Amino acid sequence: MTLTERQEYLEGGFAELSCARCRALVRVRKSSPQQTSVQWTTQAEKECANPLSALVPTCLDLRASIDDAVRAGRLGVT
Repeated sequence: MTLTERQEYLEGGFAELSCARCRALVRVRKSSPQQTSVQWTTQAEKECANPLSALVPTCLDLRASIDDAVRAGRLGVT
């Protein structure tokens, strides 16, 4: 895999999305209706209204925001 291919794999298809509850800004990619990748920044993790941990790897409010964005056409499945 070339450096360009690796960078595309790690960064391609991501869109910035804010949580409707706390406004934490993350990067999201929907690879299929069932598969979602979320890249959290340190700032977004601090702003999240729900504490994240190994046992709670995502925020239900953010999940709802992602689902809403898909339904509204603001986030596509790639």
